[in-house]
Amino acid sequence: MFFKTNSKFPTPRFSSLIFKYLTQKINYSLLMALTFYCSLAFGQQKTLGVTQKLNGSTENGYILFTPMICKTTYLIDMCGRQVHSWKSNYNPGFSVYLLPNGNLLRTGIAQDTFFNQGGKGGIIEILDWNGNAVWTYLLSNDSLAQHHDIYPMENGNILVISWHGIPENEALAKGRSKGSIGGSKLWSESIIEIKPVGKNSAQVVWRWNLWDHLIQDESISKPDYDTISNHPELMNINFAPLQQPDWIHFNSIDYNKELDQILLSCHNTSEIWIIDHGTTTAEAASHYGGRSNKGGDLLYRWGNPIAYGKGSKSNQKLYYQHNANWIPKGYKDGGDIMIFNNGLSRVPAYSSVDIIKPAIISPGNYLPNIPYGPIGQKWIYKDSVPESFFSPVFAGANRLRNGNTLVCSGFPGKLFEIDNNRKVVWEYINPVAGGDKIMTDGETGANSLFRCTYYSDSFIAFNGKSLTPSGPIEKKSYSYSCEIFKPDTMAPKPIAFLPDRSALNVSINTVLSLIFDEKIYRGIGKKLNIYDNNNLKETLPSEDAQVILNNHSSSFSLMSNFNYGSRISIEIEKGFFVDSAGNQIEKIDSSSWNFNTIRFVDINTISKIKNKAVYPNPTQRFINVAFKNIEPQIQLINNIGQVMDVGCEFISVNEITVDMKNCPSGIYSLLLTGKFSQLIMKQ
Repeated sequence: MFFKTNSKFPTPRFSSLIFKYLTQKINYSLLMALTFYCSLAFGQQKTLGVTQKLNGSTENGYILFTPMICKTTYLIDMCGRQVHSWKSNYNPGFSVYLLPNGNLLRTGIAQDTFFNQGGKGGIIEILDWNGNAVWTYLLSNDSLAQHHDIYPMENGNILVISWHGIPENEALAKGRSKGSIGGSKLWSESIIEIKPVGKNSAQVVWRWNLWDHLIQDESISKPDYDTISNHPELMNINFAPLQQPDWIHFNSIDYNKELDQILLSCHNTSEIWIIDHGTTTAEAASHYGGRSNKGGDLLYRWGNPIAYGKGSKSNQKLYYQHNANWIPKGYKDGGDIMIFNNGLSRVPAYSSVDIIKPAIISPGNYLPNIPYGPIGQKWIYKDSVPESFFSPVFAGANRLRNGNTLVCSGFPGKLFEIDNNRKVVWEYINPVAGGDKIMTDGETGANSLFRCTYYSDSFIAFNGKSLTPSGPIEKKSYSYSCEIFKPDTMAPKPIAFLPDRSALNVSINTVLSLIFDEKIYRGIGKKLNIYDNNNLKETLPSEDAQVILNNHSSSFSLMSNFNYGSRISIEIEKGFFVDSAGNQIEKIDSSSWNFNTIRFVDINTISKIKNKAVYPNPTQRFINVAFKNIEPQIQLINNIGQVMDVGCEFISVNEITVDMKNCPSGIYSLLLTGKFSQLIMKQ
């Protein structure tokens, strides 16, 4: 069986005396950079490969992955050691699978340009254990092209997602709104089942076309005219949240042999669909016949009822999701559907792993109530600081045989395993960047992954194969042990207070900040109280957006300035912050953190930056920062605390352009004069 999924190293403890000196000499951003430097100098912390492994993680199994824009596919053990690899002639068309006979099934990018969109494949190939191509098939032209995902069936056939090019005049005649195509062809979708033949041919044995299952309310004189709410088993040809030729954009396919049904993830409509595979090709083109006697119509859809005229934005549950898959029978939540919910366009933007239990009459026979049930997810995993787990594109998740869940957070190239309590028990950072660049431990780069696949150690493909580990993939890997690391029982400790305790003449618009000896997360239901001359000035719940977290540090955005000549004291409840193991910070009493504000008005002190806009975000290279009054000091911090090398240039008296050419693709924190502004994503 295979399932798609796409030593915790303690952070060094620093002397509070060292940080007291640092906070008097340097600003917040530089302090974060020095924190990272010191962590390397006094006890190197792994940033690539296995970075965490606790009791409860999977011990016996392997993970298969192909980094983006790389021709090599890797098989690693749960200690992060490479046990095998395959080299192809093609960059990945995203999907890769290990077959029961030990061969590798993967997709590659064809060089034609018509379907020139993210996810383009066009080449399907099978490599033997030694990397020799035993079958290569081209499925890419101006009317049909494989993209994103495929699925190997037990009978040796392959289910293939394909773009289906529909000429503009044909799309308009079908009822597509004029001016909404955006090209010479509308990209519909087809699912094709092929049987490999010889070394470079294939026989199409089954096909389903979305084009046969459309409805429109554009014109009564055109075919298939009706209201979508009357026919949710069809797709509204004019429901297109993204006005582009690639209006549906399937990005994953799964197959349930017992039900003989196909599960599809429809990225651009934020839905999952189920269709009947138990039809002939002719039945699949109709509304009758097959195992469900509904032909090729949709048997079930879920995630965004707006797509079929039911509900409103508040009813939307999926946000540009990936990797919808059935959880295998016999596993925890077996028979339910797991989805990586990317969260792009969700407010705030964050990713989650969701499980739903479709409303059924009997297995494979779905309850006809509209909108389709369930009302909500059965189970959700998200980070304690939701925005810190965010993969806007790619990604996947799958249930493991031990009941845990393996998550591939694709954009940042991170794999992690969570247990039943949603605790991270294993973590791996992809050390391979685009162009097959093997990174050195401590280095960062564009290391995204589309998805990963976990195989148990008993998978038949490994019979008779040599799986001797050759060591970590990353270069100069920091020393670590493959033994299970002891659980972390140490609570996070504050190592720097900004302003410092008992400080004098503090600015009335100062930013309150704390720096801890390890990465921190929000607690639940806790409070921070700020007193001005013993009078309660403001209370911040731990979940409040005014509480800003950035790795080891936190800052607090207040509603108003302090008064002049006041004694300010801060009280923080125990558990306001926690670490990844759930250890709570101890209470910070108002008697231990207090300071005094200045007693006179200084016009330079009370001037505040008022940021109007930061755009575009995401960006390919440049961002513009508009401001009023005072020119801000601009800094970008990566996810490990490093201050990035950027160039700044005025484009007007109140706007600066920032050049991120030296920043790899990823997510960065934008600081304006030492204060966190927002997250910036460079594509």
